[in-house]
Order: sequence, then structure tokens, then C-alpha cells
Amino acid sequence: MSIGNFRDNVKELDLIIKRDGREHMLTCTMLEFSDKLIIHLSMNGETDISYDIQIPEKNDLKKPLRRYDFDEEKEQEELENTIIPIVLIGSGNNMKMQVLSSQIGHTISQLSNKNIILNISGKLFGRAYLDEYRPGDSVLVQQCLHLATETYQSQRPAADVSPS
Repeated sequence: MSIGNFRDNVKELDLIIKRDGREHMLTCTMLEFSDKLIIHLSMNGETDISYDIQIPEKNDLKKPLRRYDFDEEKEQEELENTIIPIVLIGSGNNMKMQVLSSQIGHTISQLSNKNIILNISGKLFGRAYLDEYRPGDSVLVQQCLHLATETYQSQRPAADVSPS
């Protein structure tokens, strides 16, 4: 792959977010290959957790499950989310990070069927031991999903990274 081709496969967008009363730079960089998508979602340039997100076939992803509700005595349909991020590197045992990674996988799977390597900042939700819900957590998830979607759909390649 030539430098020109490589550069054409990289996309990057930034978003300024407010967390804990301070502004932070959220950057999403994507590198797309024929069979894989690498997403680098950093906060202030830092990432410390990597996930492998296997994307099932689109038919499998939207396949409804049937279950019988004994209380209402009728059959119900449920959608199965079969996207489960697997931690490759870092301390990915934070439930918020697992949910965010799964949501990014699910959102991108609506646009592409490529497997994803997600590098993400564990500092997005603050200190690792703060697993409880804090105001603004759902907004942060929405901002991350929006940024990832916009980056994937953008036509703008990342800044020129010419070799020195």
C-alpha cells in the first residue's frame, strides 16, 4: 500500500466536550481496511484500552428472539444484541466502557460489516472506580456515537501525515 492510498483510508474528526466542568478534546480517527476498521477514540490524545469487536452478519444482528411472557400470556419478540467487545489491552472491566464499546460496535455495524478494533480512553467517564451513574454519562455516550458515525461517513481524510 502506498503512502497516498494509506492516507486516503484514514479519517479524523474532533469534538470539544465538557466533563467535570472542563473542556476536553475528543478525537475519533479511523483507518479502514478491506476486512477491518480500526477506531481510535481518544480524549486529550490519550487511549489506554483496546477492544476487539466482532460484527456478526447483518441478518444475525437483527434476528428477533421469541419468548413467552407468562404474566401477559402472549409471545413477545426481542432483539438480540450479539455484539460483545473483548478486551485486548488495558483495564476494560468498567461497565460504562463495555456499554460504550458495544454501542459503538452496534452503531458502526449499521454502516459496515467489518470487524472493529477500538482503542479508547478509559478516562472518558472519569476515575476508574466511579462505576455509578453520573449526570452527563448518557450525553457522553451520545457524543461518542455521533462522533464515530460522523467520522465514518465523512469524506475528509485525516491531516496530512507526510513522512519526514
